[in-house]
Amino acid sequence: MEHPMRQWSKARLLALFLVLVTTPAAAREYDWCSSVAVRPDQYFRDKATCANSFSDTEIGAGADAVLVGDFTDVASPVVAAPARTCAPTPSHATNAAYVQRLRTARASAGGAPLEIVHMHRFELVPFTLAAQPQFSPVHLLRTARTFPEVTGFFSSDRSAPCLARACRWTDSYAGLEGRDAGRRLRDFVDAKGGTGSHQSAVYYLARPDGTGVYYPTSAMADLRSPAYRAWRVQEARNALLVGGYDSVDLNHKLHQYLFGPHWIQSTTVPDVAALDARADTFWSAPPTGYGYSEYVQGWYALAVDLRAARVPYSVTIALRAWLGSSFDDKSTPAVDEAALIRAVMMGARLVLLDYERASTPQVTLDQARREIEAYGPRVIPIDQTCGLRIEKPLPPPAPPTLER
Repeated sequence: MEHPMRQWSKARLLALFLVLVTTPAAAREYDWCSSVAVRPDQYFRDKATCANSFSDTEIGAGADAVLVGDFTDVASPVVAAPARTCAPTPSHATNAAYVQRLRTARASAGGAPLEIVHMHRFELVPFTLAAQPQFSPVHLLRTARTFPEVTGFFSSDRSAPCLARACRWTDSYAGLEGRDAGRRLRDFVDAKGGTGSHQSAVYYLARPDGTGVYYPTSAMADLRSPAYRAWRVQEARNALLVGGYDSVDLNHKLHQYLFGPHWIQSTTVPDVAALDARADTFWSAPPTGYGYSEYVQGWYALAVDLRAARVPYSVTIALRAWLGSSFDDKSTPAVDEAALIRAVMMGARLVLLDYERASTPQVTLDQARREIEAYGPRVIPIDQTCGLRIEKPLPPPAPPTLER
């Protein structure tokens, strides 16, 4: 007969095993000092081996939400999206495999399902979307600045970066000149709007990379256009179906409209040296008749359209947007932009509430979270000032657990 203590030990081990495999995964800290993992499909511990910033197992162990994908992803590609590290042909279809891996990891770990969010950019039109049959140049913002002024900002610059090497503008995404004939954003704009139409668009520039070559990643759209919103809402619906996401990110760039001119050849960016020093995504020109209030109204209308189409969205926004009127433009008394922004938050599936941990009273955060969640969204507090974990030394892998 087996010794009683040995029998007891087996029973205890079995009980411990059952606890480990059935206990829901506890929330852990990932990026932004939060339970959110930010683009682990695009940030890597080791690019040579494509080891993600967080492994599938790490995410399954306790993340609450994961942000994945890129603004160039489309559901039915007409042209191939630009390759990314460890993703030679990115699209919603190729993202789907990664999404399923994460769901499998969470199912193995136990706990509530992950919220997987696609990183949409509704206000931007990259060449992958401009190639779609639904695209029209009438959807784009317009500028009175001439295109030679845009290109001349770089070619005529005499600040330090352009003394070391000649600076210039290129219409080719990522500077792939000679390898993208017929696939440049300008080609699709001109194909629909006529030769030279691309010269009146407002472009969103890539961050400077030190090469002296500057290019657009996309054109900027007018969110007030019902036809544009209808097209992008349908594209978002298709993204959910193809990619298997839970929601799409209703991205915003409120700060770019709020804090001074955000275009080149302005008081903010008078020359290339200032552009390089800021290391941000500036615009090629000021849009005509489209400022902060117009942007917020279009963004709010898009949220309403997404809700009406039953396309769930997430929003990442500062706590102060909920607490007061600091997001209201006092120069437009007929429009309460702060109220529109709060309405967008109320209609979201997920709100990533950005606050500074060091200076925000816990009672303030808790109260705001209860108030927002009373309208239906799930709220996850984040602190973007913390940055991403991949920017800091990663801890050693956790030791194997019993259920493995």
